[in-house]
Amino acid sequence: MATSPVYTACPIWYAATLNRPTGGWCHKHTEKMERQLIRKLFPSGKKQFLASVLDYSGANRLLRHWNSWSGLLVLNYHRIGDPLSCEFDRNLFSASQENFEKQVRLFQSCADLITTDDLQTVLKANRGKHILITFDDGYRDNYELAFPVLKSCNASALFFIATSFIDSPRFAWWSEIAWMIRNARVKSIPANKWFDAPLEIDEGYPSQAIGKAVRRYWNLRDDETDAYLSSLAQATKAGRCPASLAEDLRTNWEMIQEMYKAGMGFGGHTVNHPVLAQIPPSRQREEIAGCRDRLTEKLGTAPLCFGYPVGQAHMFTSETKQILQEEGFRFAFSFYGGYQIPSRQDWLDIPRCSVEYSMPQVILNSRLTIPQIFAKN
Repeated sequence: MATSPVYTACPIWYAATLNRPTGGWCHKHTEKMERQLIRKLFPSGKKQFLASVLDYSGANRLLRHWNSWSGLLVLNYHRIGDPLSCEFDRNLFSASQENFEKQVRLFQSCADLITTDDLQTVLKANRGKHILITFDDGYRDNYELAFPVLKSCNASALFFIATSFIDSPRFAWWSEIAWMIRNARVKSIPANKWFDAPLEIDEGYPSQAIGKAVRRYWNLRDDETDAYLSSLAQATKAGRCPASLAEDLRTNWEMIQEMYKAGMGFGGHTVNHPVLAQIPPSRQREEIAGCRDRLTEKLGTAPLCFGYPVGQAHMFTSETKQILQEEGFRFAFSFYGGYQIPSRQDWLDIPRCSVEYSMPQVILNSRLTIPQIFAKN
């Protein structure tokens, strides 16, 4: 049997994938072992070196025409535009409009760029390379900048909407955390009940402090979150973010309806964007059913797709998945990296990987040819 270049370049990965189980605990355990092996063999610095070798040697161009992988690679975006013009979390920007167009055309040249209507057929297939573009949170630039590109490329994407932010424009917790730290009047927040060590705020590079403050929020109980934000407002001496700044941050229902009529897909993302694993099942159901009902009311069709807020593996549970199933959702997307291989039949945990503004082009090119290594977040 002929061996493709990806297997020759990565013999250890190839050996690890032979005869692996296709379901149940053993399959999940094998996937975990693969992720650990890949991280050990290819830490971020080595990954970039390998990606550069693959790109500059011409191997990536060659691999595009080989069956180096099969399945569904889901690429996730949040915002399109210039991060330097943003007062909030600049890490949410995935690409400029110009680069987004280049990326969409690249995806179309490498694989079958699918729509939500194709999902069931693709997930049942045992062959073929497929890519799906998704966006989270319904930012205004999704309509103003991403939508025109998708139309001009005759492409589609799946947009996950947390419905209360469309009904009543306001800041989500991650945007408010970023705003408070960017506008902090102190250089350090002393250790307190929320932070074991002082939170240092570098005025020239506040992203590190923002990241730590956001990750702290991830682990809070639902009844602690408002107290945490109020404490951060006081500690930074920035106060809470003025609500008026949120007026043009999100799309509105008219924009969403226009996009839907033009062939874009829409899915649920809860009502208020909580970390689902941190709230009781009764509230999870309210969040899931509430966003489904609102999208159904506005678009005339019940959504079949759902994006887990934040999407890390510990941020939803088996109970969450059961509720989704009971409320009529057929597909649910996580956000901790990887791609959907044909033998992986869990349609309520379809992996996604991020596209980041600062991502080197060689990494993106290699992700499209060897996602087994390069689709890890």
